[in-house]
Order: sequence, then C-alpha cells, then structure tokens
Amino acid sequence: MSRFVRRALVGVALGVLVYAAAVLWVDAGRVQEAMSDYTWSMVLAALGLSSVNYLLRFLKWELCLGWLGVRDAGPGAAPELTYGRSLLVYLAGLSMSVTPGKIGEVLRSYLLRETDGVPFTRTAPVVVADRLTDLVALVVLSLVGIAEHREYLPVALVTLALVVAGVVVLGSPRLCRGLLALLGRLPKLRGLVARAEGLVDSSAAVLRLRSLAVLSVISVAGWGLECVGYWLILHGFLGVEASLALCTFLWATTTLIGALSFLPGGLGATEGSLAVLVARLAHGVTQPIALASTILIRACTLWYGEVVGGAALAVLIRRNASRQPACDEPTAAESPTA
Repeated sequence: MSRFVRRALVGVALGVLVYAAAVLWVDAGRVQEAMSDYTWSMVLAALGLSSVNYLLRFLKWELCLGWLGVRDAGPGAAPELTYGRSLLVYLAGLSMSVTPGKIGEVLRSYLLRETDGVPFTRTAPVVVADRLTDLVALVVLSLVGIAEHREYLPVALVTLALVVAGVVVLGSPRLCRGLLALLGRLPKLRGLVARAEGLVDSSAAVLRLRSLAVLSVISVAGWGLECVGYWLILHGFLGVEASLALCTFLWATTTLIGALSFLPGGLGATEGSLAVLVARLAHGVTQPIALASTILIRACTLWYGEVVGGAALAVLIRRNASRQPACDEPTAAESPTA
C-alpha cells in the first residue's frame, strides 16, 4: 500500500506549492486581510455539502456493483461484501483524487480485489463510468450561464465530444474488441491488451445509456451541491454579491477546465481559471478575495476528499483486511497506475 500513500503525498506537496506560489504572487498580507472578517460557518456548511456529495457518489459505486453482479454467487463474486466495507473501499479511492483525470481512483478496484477477491478487471470500468457521468453533469451545470459567456462554450463541446467517444467505443463490445485488436498488433502493448480483454464486458454493462442516464442524474445532484458550497464560501466574505446561477457556472466550467488539462486533480488549471473569472464576473470580489475563496472551496472539496480518503485507506490497512486473490489474474496488471 505504501506506493499509493506516496502518490497521494506527492499530490499534496504539489498542491501546497501551487497555493503558496499563488498567495505570494497576490500578497499574503492582502489575502490575510481579506479573510479577517470571514464567516467561517460557511466553510462548515460547504464541508457538509461535500460529505453528502460523497454519499451520492458512493450510491453510484453501489449501483455499478449491482449491475456487475459483484455480490451474486459465482466465480469472482463477493456475496459477503458488506456495505460498510464497500464504503471504506470507495472512500479510500478519494485519496487518489490528485492524479491526472482522477484515474488513480481505480485504487478501489485494487482494494476490492485484495479484501474480497473481486477481479480487478471486473470493477475497473466503474471508474470510467464515474468520470464520464461526472463530466456530463459538469457540462449540464455549466449551461446555466453559458448563454451569457459563450466564449466558454467550446469547453463544454469538447467535453461532450470526449464523453460521446468514450461511451461509443468502451460501451460497445464489438468496437472495444476491435480497438484492442489494433493495439494488440504493437509488440509492446500485446501483453497489456491481452489482460485488458476482461474489461470489455464490464465496460458494456456500466456504460449502457440507461445506466449512464441514472448515474448522470446522481452526478448532477452531487456536483450541484458543490456549486451551492462555492456560493456559500463566496458569501462568507463581506460585500460579495454573486448569484447561485453564476457560482454554478463558475464552479462547473472551471472544474471542466481542470479536468481537460489532465493535470493531477486539475491543480493550477482549476484554481487559476476560477480566481480570474470570479474576480471579473462577481460583484465585490477583489483579487485577494478571489484567491482566498478559491483556496477555501478547493479545501472543502478536493483536499477534504484527500483527508477522508487517507483516513479510510488507513483503516483498511490497520484492519489488515487483505486476503489472497480469488482469481489468477497477474498482480502487475491489476495495480492502478496514476
């Protein structure tokens, strides 16, 4: 498990450097002055909304496990998987949020293999379904203000194109196998492609249109709560006026920008675009307030998730819940890469 902890710590260190550089650039004294009269109860409210969002995302995880028949009887299944252990596994994945595209959250599949013997390839596509439906939700929420800020329409269109491409290819066993066959012609990828064959059927199960629609609705609700959290964070500063619609547009659009940057956790891309846009579009937001509010909302979302995920991972390690794998898949193929 130590390599996962190291990767999380690298992400945390990168975040500290990004924020320290931003604070020094704006002037630490001005940022501190902007926060001198801050209403800190807004932060507690935002943390509560983020917690509800994590529970909604756990519901998505559980729905996918159900569609994949993870708790059914049979080879590679885990009929004794409790909801408590499943919640710990899900939350532990949050510790890998600071990875490019959050792909490190595939740690959940690795942990589920270790704790309950579920093959890695059976549940890894759940991460893909989760990320695709999150992107759909962010596009939907960004449309709240896109009419007034059409210059950001390409961000939504590019995201939708990527989502459609992912669903069409990964959701169709025929197309997916065809793509794997092409990649398999490359000598260096042949072994990897052979191990990826087990992903095809699981991908098709969780990327059906009906399944994606259900997951997307839940994602809209979850990300919508984070937009409300950002609205609350902003209004903790005296003199700030920003509508919920504007905050929804700002948070959704800048999170999309961070996702498309493929930087670890969107670090730098999300913060930079959010701080610039809120200072330009919201009334009463100075540059120090823009930076302070950005740091606070990221603390209540991204970094709060890192803390919760780290705690859950520590509990799993301490319980020593790992068991012998119940399948014969190569371990190297089942270690998540970030």
